[in-house]
Amino acid sequence: MNDEELRKNIYLLQRHQEEIENTYAQIDVIERMINEYRRTIETLQEMASMEEGREILMPIGGNVFAYTALKNTKKVILSIGDKVFIEKSTNGAIDFLNKKIEELMRSEEKLINLAEELSNRMNEISKKIKKEDVPVS
Repeated sequence: MNDEELRKNIYLLQRHQEEIENTYAQIDVIERMINEYRRTIETLQEMASMEEGREILMPIGGNVFAYTALKNTKKVILSIGDKVFIEKSTNGAIDFLNKKIEELMRSEEKLINLAEELSNRMNEISKKIKKEDVPVS
């Protein structure tokens, strides 16, 4: 392997490592979203079993909560993207979130496969470099 090929392979190793790091960062974001959706589903399930008018603590941001009463436990407002909101039944919202979780899990699986593929490529390149470094007797 000449110097140019060696530089090229080292560059590829660095690029693949960066891509793997970016991929795992995306996986981390997806996992946080899945966990948030699961917590929301749990909250919706609890809320559906509560009687209307029950006093609860509602987060208003910055780790501040306000006392409020549940007016309707059967319906919620759901963001479906880009400032678009719809009203859904509590069970409908749970179904919607479960579908979102499934989509996210499929995306996560694709990203994991990509990271594995990049790792395999890195191993192949490393083997090439090491093979060339071994002196012939």
